[in-house]
Amino acid sequence: MAKRWAFCRAVGLTALLGAMPVASQRAWADDDIVAKIAAAKGEFDDADFVVVFDATDVTVADSGIGTSEMTRVVKILKDAGVRKQSIRRWGFDPATNTLELKSVRVHRKDGTIETVDLGTAVTQPESAGIIFWGNQQISICIPNLDIGDSVETTHVKTGFNTAYLASPEEATGRSLQPPMPGHWYEVVDWQESVPVLEKRFRVRIARDKPLQYEVVNGALSSSVRFEGETAIYTFEKKDIPPFKREPKMVSRDDVACKLVLATLNDWHAKARWFHAANEPSFETDDAIRTKVAELVEGVEDEDEKVAILNHWVAENVRYVGTTRGAHEGYTTHAVTETFHDRGGVCKDKAGLLVAMLREAGFDSYIVMTRAGARVEQTPADQFNHAVTSIRRGDGSFRLLDPTWLPKNREMWSSAEQLQAVVYGTPDGESGLQLSPYSPPEANATTWETRSTIGNNGDLQGVMIATMVGCPETSLRKAMARYRPEDRLGRFEQSIRQLSSTAIIESLDVTDPVDFSGPAGIRMEFLAPGYAFGDSGKRYFRLPSLTGVLADMVLSDLRGSAEKKAKKRRTPVRLRSTRRLVCSETITLPTGWTAVRLPEKCSIEGPAGSIEFEIDSGGGEIHYQCAVDIKKRIVPVEDYESFKRVIDALSDLEDALVVCRLEDRSARR
Repeated sequence: MAKRWAFCRAVGLTALLGAMPVASQRAWADDDIVAKIAAAKGEFDDADFVVVFDATDVTVADSGIGTSEMTRVVKILKDAGVRKQSIRRWGFDPATNTLELKSVRVHRKDGTIETVDLGTAVTQPESAGIIFWGNQQISICIPNLDIGDSVETTHVKTGFNTAYLASPEEATGRSLQPPMPGHWYEVVDWQESVPVLEKRFRVRIARDKPLQYEVVNGALSSSVRFEGETAIYTFEKKDIPPFKREPKMVSRDDVACKLVLATLNDWHAKARWFHAANEPSFETDDAIRTKVAELVEGVEDEDEKVAILNHWVAENVRYVGTTRGAHEGYTTHAVTETFHDRGGVCKDKAGLLVAMLREAGFDSYIVMTRAGARVEQTPADQFNHAVTSIRRGDGSFRLLDPTWLPKNREMWSSAEQLQAVVYGTPDGESGLQLSPYSPPEANATTWETRSTIGNNGDLQGVMIATMVGCPETSLRKAMARYRPEDRLGRFEQSIRQLSSTAIIESLDVTDPVDFSGPAGIRMEFLAPGYAFGDSGKRYFRLPSLTGVLADMVLSDLRGSAEKKAKKRRTPVRLRSTRRLVCSETITLPTGWTAVRLPEKCSIEGPAGSIEFEIDSGGGEIHYQCAVDIKKRIVPVEDYESFKRVIDALSDLEDALVVCRLEDRSARR
């Protein structure tokens, strides 16, 4: 998700800020460091290394720019720790920041201290995929490390962890400005993948500059004291256990301990600033106006106009990040640049759609959001994505996402439901809100299957599947990765869920860019030897419940409830809410009688439900299964009932029908 908003990481030098106090060369005495390293003994959950201590001291200037001195000591416990600590890297963006590495020292296990020559450090480009903003990194090799050694590093950064706003002439990083003049914020993570024995975060700020903060998912020791006109906020914690992940869990940011700080009063002020910062970029030119007129010519329906413009931006502006200087984190590029270049990241695509919607007569605004994680109430920037909105006549908003939209009929993704948003409007009246809930029926997959089993056990049938919402998007995007002549091979992989011998005899699937209706599949299949058994009985699974197509449209549900784990520490995150409806009629050979069927089941819970019914008679078996997944994020307290639903669905996938053969001809 970070790629979509693509905030750039930013660090810098105190010296660039003139009057701001400069951090000392060494904040910690050698005796203190040696004592902390000596005390780092014991069992550490099989970790490769342990963080002995991590200390950050921030001084915030009246402008809102902060200078941070960061000292970190890591003790190596295993060979893998040697490999991980032998090369250290710090990233920065030279268009807006600089970074100063103050010192690197090795505390050998025999008690000697060696200083690493900073002249050996190398500045080089960071790797880039589809965002080319010129980010750099300083890396340094730390030679001859061994188990028991400790590495101490100190560096200084200036400013925020996201890009600054500056005028083009200031894009060298010489006159850094905070995103919002006079305001500072920070989000501090306290847990890592390894144990942390001691961590401290301290802020020095003007006594008359109010600072809000909240501690989320844990507890910290905190204090505030005054030194003249300066307020000093200190947060500390010791013996922090490593963060343990769980399958299908929510973002680590939603469950790990963190500290959120901000001088801004509220999200309403942030919304007003976001509007003012981006409004100049929405000015169109004749080429944009002509294109909008061409696209909506003769279209009377407002929803159709919105869909046409949203799809045009989605399909014609490729996702690629190219730098224009010190503006990347918050402000959109001029829409004229995005339109003519046919490229940009999410904020640029969202901004161009705002401008084109306005040309078509809509009241449209850009929106900040965070895909994949929660946003806390303290108004520190926690966003990673930008989208578009239309304000309706009654004052409510409709959300649109041209970044998500390619190969998709959803104007606003159901995968982005109940997601934090801040609308960039002139008065900022909405503040921090949540995007709309998407109910299960909006994200439905329906299977209808008619199949026949022959005397030899071969299964032959027709499966028709229809999808809307999230599963439809998954199917369209999966198909778009293949040339039309190669798509059959992808479905043949899925039909193997039915049987290793199954083949597709004919296939008809919706064109991934035909948005005239829901996506559909019609598949004729043959599974030789599907029913098996001895001379008197035959066994087979219920074909439509074996997971055919699940790998393409339901992959997030698989593994969402572990068989052995009855409880969880963290919520489960799925792609979306979901509805699954599966019905099938199986015609049996003459002389076959179903003597054992899977048990009917009915489970109703706050996060999910399942209803399964089956009957037989007249030489046929008919069954129907309906599953509703009601929450995209399944809270820990709802997990037990949710697991019962998923386990029941899994059990039905493996359940066997038993038929008795009544005459000799049926046994051949």
